[in-house]
Amino acid sequence: MTNKDLSPLEQLKASRNPLHVIEDIYKEAEEGIALSEEYIGLLKWYGMYPHINSEKTEDKKYFMKRIKIIDAKINLAQLEVLSKIGKEYAKGLVDFTTRQNVQFHYIEIKDLPTIFKLLESVGLTSRMASGDGPRPIVTSPIAGIDPNEIYDTTNLVKEVDAYFDKNDDRFCNFSRKYKLSISGCAKHTASHEIQDLGFTAFIDKNNEVLFDLTIAGGLSKSKQIATRANKYVKPEQVRDVAVACAEIFRDNGNRQNRNKARVRHLFNEWGLEKFIDELESKLGYKLQDGFDEPEITSSEKRNHFGIHKAKQENESFIGFATNSGRVAGEDFENISAICNKYSVKGIALTATQNFIVYGVKNDDAQALADEINALGYPYNPTPFRARLQACTGKQFCKFGITETKEFAKGVVSQLEKNYPDFKENITIAISGCGNACSHPQISDIGFIGTKVRDKNKNRVEGYEVILGGQLYGVKESKFAHKTGVKVTAKELPSFIGRLIESYNENNLEQSSFKNYLKVVDLKEKLE
Repeated sequence: MTNKDLSPLEQLKASRNPLHVIEDIYKEAEEGIALSEEYIGLLKWYGMYPHINSEKTEDKKYFMKRIKIIDAKINLAQLEVLSKIGKEYAKGLVDFTTRQNVQFHYIEIKDLPTIFKLLESVGLTSRMASGDGPRPIVTSPIAGIDPNEIYDTTNLVKEVDAYFDKNDDRFCNFSRKYKLSISGCAKHTASHEIQDLGFTAFIDKNNEVLFDLTIAGGLSKSKQIATRANKYVKPEQVRDVAVACAEIFRDNGNRQNRNKARVRHLFNEWGLEKFIDELESKLGYKLQDGFDEPEITSSEKRNHFGIHKAKQENESFIGFATNSGRVAGEDFENISAICNKYSVKGIALTATQNFIVYGVKNDDAQALADEINALGYPYNPTPFRARLQACTGKQFCKFGITETKEFAKGVVSQLEKNYPDFKENITIAISGCGNACSHPQISDIGFIGTKVRDKNKNRVEGYEVILGGQLYGVKESKFAHKTGVKVTAKELPSFIGRLIESYNENNLEQSSFKNYLKVVDLKEKLE
């Protein structure tokens, strides 16, 4: 393959190690030498994306910046630094992501040397928080803390991440991103079904811990539920397998067309047998044959809200809900202050844009829970607040068609007010475009941003409605189905309300609201 065969970005990456863009960052910040226009796209190797909205207007002064949280946990010193960055350098706009990371907005290149020093002082980095390589690993937020967990994967996650980090020159230039999950969570909160590579712990008939291996999952426009490799992986083999699969993808991923450059595209081209043959050839040994899929928790039950006793003596952990993943800078600072006040060990981020405070003394648990609850982050949230996710939206994303974060907050508040007695666990996702970063395709109710005609025939922000998505292991997972219905943004809260009311009128026909959503004919019931 010659350079002429490569996509433009691949040609740029081939000309220079993408991680060297750090040199250009410092030149602009400290010497006033503007970053080359062609290198703007390489900033994502340090978790940075320019603020560009759907009208393609760009404020070149500002960037979104993602911070890499290695094992989902943030200790007190790190929490204090992150809250300082959020308040002083990000105009108070802080987001928790579906991959258990922190994102800031309104970051300026001139402030990056200071921000880098702050991060480094507490062992944090933004290097490889994004870019074409291994992304931060999704894991259980309470690994090593939950007395019910199947296996503590903390050291495995750190070992795999450290290997990629130490050898970043070998793993910083894939054809696209490479997403992993490694989890021993009893509630399967790492969403292995939609990862490029997933390791899911279970206990076999001999009472030994193994990991069920899944490959080639993913969302966006080429969505696909992962395939079971029909192989089990021992804990001591996890790093080997993660690295070998990374090398296979690095060496064979499509570099001509980024739309076909994910692990799932290579896997679909090769087939399971060839992929496993190549994997075992790289490993130099055979993996144990895996037959049955472990018993998996359904996605709407994958949470740890409320106060729970931890493994550690006299300690608790407490799960809190955000509202669509956005935490005001002042709130972030207040959460940090409360955690310091009670000398907890830290907070952990979930894959549903929520957070857990861990290392709380049992005697302090209720008081801490009440203080954070008073800030607007409940530990006993309504179903609407608990599992409503929203992407960045058109405010900062060039693909976004609709505004999402602040809009979602209003949706939650309105639903809580109008339906205080609704108690069933459901998942709702609001996405500003079809790339589905907020996971509408695997939600009970998904909204995908588009333009629609209102009653006056004006084109306004609206949403395509999809229903019935769910993660429930490889066998039972389902993508949401298209309903053919679109609603304006203004109508969205009342639309959900009408769904609830329709279910209440017909609930003898279905055992749950989830099941109702899988079969309801919206055009017949609601139009």
